[in-house]
Amino acid sequence: MAVARRRQRVLVNRLKRQGLRRSPLVEAAFRAVPRHLFLPDVPLETVYRDEAIITKVQDGRGISSSSQPAIMAIMLEQLDLAPGLRVLEIGAGTGFNAALVAHIVGPTGHVVTVDIDDDIVVGAREHLAAAGFPEVEVVCGDGGLGYAPSAPYDRIILTVGAWDVPPAWWEQLKPGGRLVLPLSLRGVQLCVAFDDIDGRLVSASVHGCGFIPLRGAFGGHPIRVRLPGDPNRILVLEDQRVLAEQASIFVAGPTHDRGFTGGTLSAGYGHPSPRRAGRWVHRIAASGDGAAPVALGPRAPQRS
Repeated sequence: MAVARRRQRVLVNRLKRQGLRRSPLVEAAFRAVPRHLFLPDVPLETVYRDEAIITKVQDGRGISSSSQPAIMAIMLEQLDLAPGLRVLEIGAGTGFNAALVAHIVGPTGHVVTVDIDDDIVVGAREHLAAAGFPEVEVVCGDGGLGYAPSAPYDRIILTVGAWDVPPAWWEQLKPGGRLVLPLSLRGVQLCVAFDDIDGRLVSASVHGCGFIPLRGAFGGHPIRVRLPGDPNRILVLEDQRVLAEQASIFVAGPTHDRGFTGGTLSAGYGHPSPRRAGRWVHRIAASGDGAAPVALGPRAPQRS
């Protein structure tokens, strides 16, 4: 479709102007793989915005999505792909990210993508076949267990948020390999690229992000409360307790334009003091997959 291709070019050119892609391989993949084939029921105008699109809702909460193209590009650059690599993706979603990876690693590489829901797996498999990537292995399973039958992998990437690195990911990553994941650190998510160096995972790069959490045995169980007025605004309670109505007052208030790891401060319980130590509210402004988490937790260092 000429209209779809034109919108695709406009999106890629916009992202390139913003400096979000420095890798020619990543840029070529975004130009070659049409996002609309993975979102067949979504209007083209929406598909080719630089926005996340929720694709599955459960109990009023988004549990699967097509991630924002900008953060996808950042993470693929962090992954440092090359032709011939074997890659495991946790969180198949629509299959779009797996297709981008498959385009880069080429016919000599291999891509496995895992999702916990049967219907998501079926949809991803259909989308990948329609887009010309039937060779991608789409598996239904618990992403926290990886996928041992096709291990080891040169690269592992998560398109869902995790709070730790389960043993299976360590075991299935080749020596010298790279793991890229959105890592939750007391309510704040950071996309971290880890290199395996002598059996240790050493961070190579970090970017702010915000992703729907991993589900399954290793998913973690923070308390999540939707705040009034916006179904995508979620209060994440990791260590403390607070009334959602009280927190929503702060979140709805004026935003302070100060640099902050992973987002911007939108309000809080006042300046730190012994009585208020560790109590603050922030809204994640970083791109991700459409969930706009609001986190309550210890104050993190600010950068002016």
